[in-house]
Amino acid sequence: MKKIIIAQIISALLLMADVTLTPQEEKNWQIQTALGKEVTHVPLDEYMMRVTTPPKLLHTISLPYEAKVIQLSKANFQSVNKGEVLALLNSPQWVEAQKEAISALIKLTHSESEASRKSKLCKEEIIAQKECITAEAEVKTDKIKLLSSKAVLKSYGATDEMIKTLFKDLAIFPNIELRSAVKGIILQTDIETGKNISSSNALFVIKTDGEDWLEGDIPQAVATALKPSQEVIIKINDKEIKSKVLLMSPTLNSLNQTRYVRFSLPKEAGLLAGLRAKVELSVERKAFVIDKKALIQNGADTMVFIKKGQTYHTLKVIVLAENREVCYLDYNAELKEPIAISATSILQNKLQQGE
Repeated sequence: MKKIIIAQIISALLLMADVTLTPQEEKNWQIQTALGKEVTHVPLDEYMMRVTTPPKLLHTISLPYEAKVIQLSKANFQSVNKGEVLALLNSPQWVEAQKEAISALIKLTHSESEASRKSKLCKEEIIAQKECITAEAEVKTDKIKLLSSKAVLKSYGATDEMIKTLFKDLAIFPNIELRSAVKGIILQTDIETGKNISSSNALFVIKTDGEDWLEGDIPQAVATALKPSQEVIIKINDKEIKSKVLLMSPTLNSLNQTRYVRFSLPKEAGLLAGLRAKVELSVERKAFVIDKKALIQNGADTMVFIKKGQTYHTLKVIVLAENREVCYLDYNAELKEPIAISATSILQNKLQQGE
């Protein structure tokens, strides 16, 4: 019991003790010092993560009708602009839709002509007023039918210019151009020249421009240091990228005590979807980086020797992170002074001998 009390007293004294050395003693014991480096981010550790594409960036192109592929203009991994032709198609339904649109136009033209004729007769009171009202109602009905026919044509992929030409020349287009509704890169195609396609097929999947995601499972002990929208630094292949926490799973994986975390990945990072890589994660926190050899243990306390003039005094520190060579200490203004990085055991023994 007496030994334990003495050890505790020595430990307490060590936390507040100083030792002063002469230049010759420093030289004899080869005591070296170095300045800590002030940093704004502290690394947490390395984790395996994967690059994924947000669903909102994936645009699927399909058809509301059955068709046959006449010509294919784009293939996997090619860039495509909005409105650019992807394929040339032929469909009986497309031809029938044009016929119905032309029929609706002819009927509207006829009903407008008839309504105009009856309007003149009504003004001269040659026919009853109700006949003019009926004729105007028929015009309105035919206009709605024509608008509906135009909507159907557009659903098939017809442009305003095509519809204008169709109504002007009354000539049916045998084929229809399938155009991209977005600008991006084609990730997947399910279409071949000469093959028939159904309305249920996803013909093209196009990735539009935007930020990807970086996802992975983080140990719960580390995840506690993160929160949604928090800014972080991710390092992949020696390249540092500014990111932020987008999502943290509200549940814990009971098998390995990890939480699923999603980070933003700016498009400037240039990382391809599907990539799996080791990612070094750092969080914003003011700290000092020092040589790991500077650390000494005093029971449960971690300390360093700070030099002021020819005097070394102990300073209790909090280690936030470490690797084989350096450690990250919680910010303390005293760490701006030179720190002993060699012969620390000699300094520790010197203090204990002095006490």
